[in-house]
Amino acid sequence: MKGSPLIPFALIALIGIVLMAVMSAYGVNERNAQEAEENGAGEEEPVEIDDPIVAGEELSQQSCINCHGGDLAGGSVGPAINGLDLSVEEISDIIQNGYGSMPAQTQYSAEEADAISEYLLSISE
Repeated sequence: MKGSPLIPFALIALIGIVLMAVMSAYGVNERNAQEAEENGAGEEEPVEIDDPIVAGEELSQQSCINCHGGDLAGGSVGPAINGLDLSVEEISDIIQNGYGSMPAQTQYSAEEADAISEYLLSISE
């Protein structure tokens, strides 16, 4: 008993169709990424910070309270950060590069990290 001679041909055709669909989707994504790069999409505008303490407070309310608690006195995941005995540079380094189980906060520019640092030091006094 021999199988149908059409099965190998149908299988090859099906693999070809799937491969074409996958490669087409990949090509479309690559083209969109290239167009976005050419149009400057994804480039962030530098943030102008007038009052670093006010800006730092707003930024810390967006991210820090999720782990360090609403009053920054420690949360379910992160330790207290409202009584830090560090410099602005040290805190900024921790924000941008992470420390221990805290991941790097790459969404913040160096200026924003400095603003958060200045705010944290202002509430530590």
